[in-house]
Amino acid sequence: MNEREEMTVTVRRDIPFHEVAGETLRLDAYEDAAATGQKPAAVLVRGGGFTVGDKGEFARQAIDLAEAGYLVVEPQYRLAPEWTFPAALVDVKAAIEWCRTECEQADPQRVAAVGHSAGANLAVLAAATADDPALEPEQYPGASSALSAVVGYSGIYDFRLNPGDRSEAYLGGSPAELPAAYDLASPVEQADMSMPPTLLLHGEDDGVVSPQQSAVLAETLEPLTTVEHRVVPGGHGFPFAGAHYEATYDRTAEFLGTQLSNPGTDVVSDFDQY
Repeated sequence: MNEREEMTVTVRRDIPFHEVAGETLRLDAYEDAAATGQKPAAVLVRGGGFTVGDKGEFARQAIDLAEAGYLVVEPQYRLAPEWTFPAALVDVKAAIEWCRTECEQADPQRVAAVGHSAGANLAVLAAATADDPALEPEQYPGASSALSAVVGYSGIYDFRLNPGDRSEAYLGGSPAELPAAYDLASPVEQADMSMPPTLLLHGEDDGVVSPQQSAVLAETLEPLTTVEHRVVPGGHGFPFAGAHYEATYDRTAEFLGTQLSNPGTDVVSDFDQY
């Protein structure tokens, strides 16, 4: 991460970005106020099993990425069981398209996403289903939801591997009842040659989402795109744990900087740890 005498990151909170079904979803935007010109954008998507939580989980990484030269947004998305698939996916795509259409500071040619757990599913699935008319928000007609790179931490990439109560709440039923939904919501089934470069990190001691999820997706992506897959120290929350945060951030920033050709990214990498 950049070392500076004075931090110049500004945060704009609760910016409306998606009006849908009578709800107003909001995002937080982080940027370095001292930087000029358009910046690559990073959309950070939190976890919560598709059923709980709110933006803010990624605040520390958002500040660090903003210091490194990114325009960073962390959006809300609709939650199950009130909202089932694909509502949350459409919301994440709306945040991507907001960066392209409503944020002058963002470079529309350089937009990436980073997600954790359920958010990793949403970020990777957004990449895998980019510009699919059936899964796009109505608010930004003609805008692209394509990504230049995507990062998944401890993600769920094949719902058929570990169906459970939260999966059923999110997808609206069991695999036997809704097999098509389980396929459509699983990046392993939706990825094709349009998939952007992908970084997958998964905690070796993850007791919530099996590391097999990332392994299966990495195998799927190998013939389709550039994919980096690592099983790393820690449990399900490794990206935010004090012992693992620095190495996780550095690996992520190095990957994004390479894929987005961002000359402003200046990190001292702990790559050897991972």
